[in-house]
Amino acid sequence: MIERKIFRFGAFFLVFVLPLCALAQKGEKIQTIVIDPGHGGKDTGALGKVSKEKTLNLAVALKFGNYIKENMPDVKVVYTREKDKFVELSERAAIANRNDADVFISIHCNSTGTPNSAYGAETFVMGESKNEKNLAVAKKENAAILLEDNTDAYDNFDPNSTEAYILFSLSQSLYQSQSLDLADKVQKQFTKKAGRHDRGVQQAGFLVLWKTSMPSILVELGFINNAKEEQFLNSEKGQTQLALALYRAFEEYKREFEAENSTAVQPVTNEKTEKSDVGDTYFSVQFASRDKKVSSTDKTFSGVKEVEVYEYGGAFRYISGRFTSKDAATKRQAEVRALGYKDAFVIAFINGERGTVKQAEEALKK
Repeated sequence: MIERKIFRFGAFFLVFVLPLCALAQKGEKIQTIVIDPGHGGKDTGALGKVSKEKTLNLAVALKFGNYIKENMPDVKVVYTREKDKFVELSERAAIANRNDADVFISIHCNSTGTPNSAYGAETFVMGESKNEKNLAVAKKENAAILLEDNTDAYDNFDPNSTEAYILFSLSQSLYQSQSLDLADKVQKQFTKKAGRHDRGVQQAGFLVLWKTSMPSILVELGFINNAKEEQFLNSEKGQTQLALALYRAFEEYKREFEAENSTAVQPVTNEKTEKSDVGDTYFSVQFASRDKKVSSTDKTFSGVKEVEVYEYGGAFRYISGRFTSKDAATKRQAEVRALGYKDAFVIAFINGERGTVKQAEEALKK
């Protein structure tokens, strides 16, 4: 019986899913993110002593989305649910695909059979479950389909069958590299900014990630049946720190993706800025972005040296200095961050157009 189910599931996978994996991430900008608070409604998810996973997932997801809305007006935020509502796993992915999302993040809390036996945060991408621990997490999250009225979308997939997960090893799409990059950034933020024990980036077969046509990850914020972590997950401070960690990781991913894929970006030099002897290929430090252009001598930028502005993606980006070496730009970055611009980062221009730091290093060697 199991073999028959696996065959049917495999045929469906090959016919329906692989064409989706052939798509590449759209354009040069991250324009839409779909945030998926796991579980909901009749699906409570894991249970702690005083809390339900579905409630914690939603609280962090809404905070995360609000940070994006407040700080990234160019990004559309879509939730798979904004209240205590049951949403089928296949519909969550469908929401992302219908909205032509550039990124999909599913938010969950973990649990174990023995309370207080595990702790920490981990982030998953779609792939083969390489150990029993990862397989157990996937089985737990995929069990939500047993609450659905119509499971035709999964073609008799049995979430409790270990054999059925073998086919998920085929689902490492063109987006896996980008998904792993985003997952790595999330884990670093969970560890450095939210003080979570780092359980690393993992791979497993999650139905909610299976049909998404964009870089997609599933995060486990912590263990709800660990008393200390449940207290943190329930607290306003804990939820804020986790949401901020997700926001910072997404902001970094977006920034780097757009820097790598940007083309024909023309810098606009403020007329009051001194002319530099540096040529058209150079490094600089980007420290601010505005919807409306303000003068480089605006008091907001007090203390920042050699401010210039260039327009890209409908926003005005503010940079400091032009340097022929990355090391010199990195020193300026430290100076700018000391002035309060904590997210300042090194960028590069090649022949007057925005490029990557690596491209500038190679060009300046010639």
